Amino acid sequence: MMRGRSIDIWMLAKTNAVNLLIIFSLMSFFSSSFDLLELRTLDNRFRVRNILKMNPVYHNALIHINIDNYSKQESDQTLWPKSYYAKLINTISERGADVIVCDIMFVDWADTTGNITLINSIVNSGNVVSPILFELNFNEKIQVGVSYEFGLELYPNFETDEFLNANNIIAKPLLEIMDQSAGMGFVNVIPDPDGILRRIPLIAQLNGKMIPSLFLQSVCTYFDYDLDKIIPVNGSLVILKDFGEFVEGVDKDLRIPLDGTGNMLVNLSGTLTENYPGFGAWDLLEEKYETDFSSKLVIFADISSQGGDFSPTSLDNLFPRPYFMFNAASNLMENSILYPLGFQYTILFTLLLSILIIIICSRFNMVCFTGTGIVSIFGYLIIAYIMFFLMDWVFPIIPVLIPTGFVFLLSVIQKYVHDEKYRTVIESSLESYLSPVLMEKIKGDLDILKIGGERKRITVLFSDIVNFTGFSDEADPQEVQEVLERYFKEMTATVFNEKGIVDKYMGDGILAFFENIADEVTSAPAAVRCALSMQVNAAELDEIYKKQNRFPFAIRVGIATGYAKVGNIGPVEKIDYTIIGSVVNLASRIQGAGNSGEVIIDKNTHFFVTLFI
Repeated sequence: MMRGRSIDIWMLAKTNAVNLLIIFSLMSFFSSSFDLLELRTLDNRFRVRNILKMNPVYHNALIHINIDNYSKQESDQTLWPKSYYAKLINTISERGADVIVCDIMFVDWADTTGNITLINSIVNSGNVVSPILFELNFNEKIQVGVSYEFGLELYPNFETDEFLNANNIIAKPLLEIMDQSAGMGFVNVIPDPDGILRRIPLIAQLNGKMIPSLFLQSVCTYFDYDLDKIIPVNGSLVILKDFGEFVEGVDKDLRIPLDGTGNMLVNLSGTLTENYPGFGAWDLLEEKYETDFSSKLVIFADISSQGGDFSPTSLDNLFPRPYFMFNAASNLMENSILYPLGFQYTILFTLLLSILIIIICSRFNMVCFTGTGIVSIFGYLIIAYIMFFLMDWVFPIIPVLIPTGFVFLLSVIQKYVHDEKYRTVIESSLESYLSPVLMEKIKGDLDILKIGGERKRITVLFSDIVNFTGFSDEADPQEVQEVLERYFKEMTATVFNEKGIVDKYMGDGILAFFENIADEVTSAPAAVRCALSMQVNAAELDEIYKKQNRFPFAIRVGIATGYAKVGNIGPVEKIDYTIIGSVVNLASRIQGAGNSGEVIIDKNTHFFVTLFI
């Protein structure tokens, strides 16, 4: 490929600036579609990380008690009576659990059998965190009537339009349970538009009060952390002041990035088939293992198929929602928070990549630019994955690669058009200086342009007009010029027809040479054919000039075959693609020894020509 002239960097920058504005506008208009594509890239990062076994670990204080299919089968009870749950709470409490999280709703409109036993177990343990279910809405805020047992007045004041609003209580525990609970949190989990569970609400607003999610309330109860220290900055950030006292790796405050509406991105610790730190509820009731729950935060929930509390996640088609909340709690306790980089980083990375592509486009040829541009784009993708694996940073991928990809494609088109235009100009200009065969060689191999040349066996042709000096002395200079121009034009065309290269014009002489094609000996026959054609052309010119009463026109041609240095030769200030060697002088001498209209060849040329007869 011909190396094109550098394309104007400012032209590229201006064109791509407009391109970026258009792309960002379109992406903003179709934001929901692009958001889903970005979420799919997040799913893929989770899957790759899971394959590499680089998932975050669960906090060693967390224990999950599973009321699973096995527990219900062994108990012969599809729906457990409240006495079972009371016994489960008592067993967990007796084994020293610091906090017990009950992710099961004991509503006041259900069967009242066993209520007293259950309430007594909660009272005796004194450390049960209970769930409540709201109707959450982002745009609409409604004052909700809540009984005092909920203890709403104890929650921090909180009123903003950037978090979810709790507009209706869908389900709540028995009033006695609410009254005796060590804390309460909502259990709402909202899948993304594609139905996949990736985020979980951290806090919500209820009648001007801040209500925590069940997993956040559980962690705060476990650490005895004051909810008043939770500072909602906006829908994209919540700060847990002085949380570093409880969590390793946090200097002081724990900053939790959110999605703009108060949802935290959950950093999945693995698939459902991997070992969750938990036990079967029935085996615990049957005391089949002696496990000490001292200093543990124990969560129990119904994860049986009858419970139906499942959703797809990035790693599983069906995943228990209680495990999802369990995973979110571990994120806070392990400081394994995911940090999605916001819109400002999308703009920054897009501009940096685009500037890099524009600089590369302006400095390198098409092949280097295309390769380097693709490597730069894939390099960003690799960096995004590595930072996710090692640092829990969520680099934007789709919002960066789509506009950057368009910048790259547009730059490729601009560079192609520019290079083609430049190549056309150069070729049309060089056609006046170089023979077609040499032009084709240069296009196919730029190394030909390197200074030095190489030793080759070639055939040299030297032609000269007979008695041209006398004609020049007598004729008008304009007439001399006209004769030479026609002579050079027709003879040069003859050389080109035989794939020869015109080295130079020497007064009224022409020095040309012919190279062998591949491994075949083609130079000598081509030179002889060319010389015979030149003599035919000279005879035709003589007939024309006789009619014009000009001097008799004839030429002599000498041909020699031998080794010569061929290539770009000369000082840096003046380089020619030429030939050097004794074979050049030989062709000139034998031409001078010939008569008008003759073609004289040396013995080497004769030898190679006879091979083709």
